[in-house]
Amino acid sequence: MFDLPSDLEITLPRVTTIGNKCIKIENYIGIIEYSDKVIKISTKTNTLKIQGDNLLIKYITEEDACIEGKIYSIEYWV
Repeated sequence: MFDLPSDLEITLPRVTTIGNKCIKIENYIGIIEYSDKVIKISTKTNTLKIQGDNLLIKYITEEDACIEGKIYSIEYWV
């Protein structure tokens, strides 16, 4: 057998940012909090807290979610 790189493990969230305008989150469980200033998303390993202005969930599927707006910070809460 061989070891998979840690970024390919299914249980880890994958967070992709495009500047401070867009975040794509894969391997999430659900939305905990949602406002135009704060969005909290639960994953299997932690909670992501996204802060900004005019935050909007652009789309959400079983596989991933896309958040747009003016993003100030992304925090990983353990």
